[in-house]
Amino acid sequence: MAARDDSVIRGSLIACLIFLVLSLALNFFLWRYGNTASADRSSMQDRLTSTQTDLQRLTDQSKLMKAMLGVETLSEAQFEQLSTSTGGDPEMEALEQRFVQDMSYFGPEVDAANRNYPALPEFLVNTLRSRNTQYSQARDEATQIRAQADSDVEVAREAMQVAEQGRDDANKKLESEQAKFADDREKMKLQTERTRDNLNKTVGDYSRLQKRSKAELDAMRRTELQLRSTINSQLNELNRLRSDNFETVQGYVRYVVPDGNLVTINLGSGDALRPGVTFGVIDGEETRLQDARVKATIQVTRLLGAHRAEARVVARPEVRYPIIPGDQIYSPFWAPGRKVRIALGGAIDIDGDERPDLEQIASMITAAGAQVSAIIRPDGSEEGELDSSTRFLVVGEQRDSREEDAEQAAALGRLKGRAKELGVTVIPAWKLQAYLKTINDSLTTPLGSAVRGDDFPPQPSSAAMMLPNNLPELYQRQVEGMQQGNRILEP
Repeated sequence: MAARDDSVIRGSLIACLIFLVLSLALNFFLWRYGNTASADRSSMQDRLTSTQTDLQRLTDQSKLMKAMLGVETLSEAQFEQLSTSTGGDPEMEALEQRFVQDMSYFGPEVDAANRNYPALPEFLVNTLRSRNTQYSQARDEATQIRAQADSDVEVAREAMQVAEQGRDDANKKLESEQAKFADDREKMKLQTERTRDNLNKTVGDYSRLQKRSKAELDAMRRTELQLRSTINSQLNELNRLRSDNFETVQGYVRYVVPDGNLVTINLGSGDALRPGVTFGVIDGEETRLQDARVKATIQVTRLLGAHRAEARVVARPEVRYPIIPGDQIYSPFWAPGRKVRIALGGAIDIDGDERPDLEQIASMITAAGAQVSAIIRPDGSEEGELDSSTRFLVVGEQRDSREEDAEQAAALGRLKGRAKELGVTVIPAWKLQAYLKTINDSLTTPLGSAVRGDDFPPQPSSAAMMLPNNLPELYQRQVEGMQQGNRILEP
C-alpha cells in the first residue's frame, strides 16, 4: 500500500514537471512573437509619420503655387516670409525667390493679396498706358511752353523797342531839363543874393527890436515889482484888518407863532434863500457874536416873499430864553446867491481818537448845505482845489512835537499862508465843530427806551396855518420900536 502511494506521488511530480516545461516553452514562443510584432509596428509608425510630413509639405507647396497663380491670396506676413524662406527644397526656394523678384514690379500701392502672376501683365499694361498718357500730356505741355516762350520773346522784343524809344525820349527830356536847370540855377543865385541882403537887413531890424524889447521888459519888471510891493502891503493891511470870526449876522426873526414852533425871518427869495437852510438864533442884544450863545436852531421850510420866509424850530430854546421878534440869525453854511465852499486842512480830530476825521467833517458840512471845495490831508495830498472862491479854511490843532509832526506843522503853516494870499478866512476846527454839533444835536431825536414825550410835540399843518400879513397898526409900532431899541437894521 505504501509502494502504491509513492508511485502516485512520483507520477504526479513527473506530470507537474512536464506541464511546467511546456508552460515555459509556450511563454517563450509568445514573448518572441510579441517582441517581433512591436518592432514591426514601430517601423510602420515611423513610415506613416514620414509620409504625413511629405504630404503636408506637398500641400503647402501646392497652396503656394496656387497663390502664385492667383487661385488663392497671400497675406503681407506670408509675402514677407517668402523672401527669407529656407524650406530645404532648392527648387521651391528658387521658385519663391523668382516670385518675389517678379512681384517687385508692382508698386507699393498694390497689397499682397493682389500680387500674383495673372495680375502682373494687366498691371504692366495699365502702367504702360498711364506712362504713354503722361508722355502725351508732357509733349503737349512742352509744345505749349515752346509756343508761350516764342510769344514771350516777341513781347519782350516789342517791349525792348518801346524802352529804347522811351530812352531816346528821356535823353531828349534830360537835355531840356539840364538847360532849364542851368537857367534856374542862375536865377537862384540872384535870389540867394537878394535873400542874403534881406536877411542882413532883418538881422539888423531884429537886433534893434531885441534892444527895444529888453528895455520894455526891464520897465515891465520894475512895474511888476512896484505892483507886487503894493499888493503885499495891501495884503498885510487886509490880514491885519480881517477878523478870523466866521459868525456874521445874516438876518433876524420878524414874527414868532404863539406856540413857538414856527417863525418868520427877513430873508427870502430875493436873498437867494432856499428851503432846508439851518440858522442859529442868538439874542438880539448880543454885541460880541463870537461869544454869543446859540439859544435855538431853526430850519427854513417855505419862502413867503422876496424878504420873508417861514422856518420851523428844530431845537427849542430854554423857557427863560424864548425866541422873540428881533433875535438875530446866522449860518456859516449859507451865503446870499452862492454856494458856501469850505476847505479842510491838517489833522482834524472830532472824536478824540487821535486820528484825522476829515471825511466825517466833510459829510457833516455837506449835510448842513455847504460844499467842501478841498481836503488837504496831513501827508500833503490834496483832494479838490483851494482857490479864492473858498469862504473858510478849517484847520486842526498841532499837539505833539515829534519830527514828523513838526513837518506837518510846517506844511500847515504854508497852507495857512497860501489861504491868506487867496483871501480865504482861516478858522480853527473847534469853532466849526461847535456849530455842527449844535445842528446835529438839535436834529437828533433819541428813540427806544430814551424817547421822551417832549421830543414829539404836535406840529401844526403848514397848509392850514396862514401867518398874518396885515397886522394891527399897534402891534406893528411895537415891533418897530423893539427893532429900533435893539438897533437891528433890516438888510
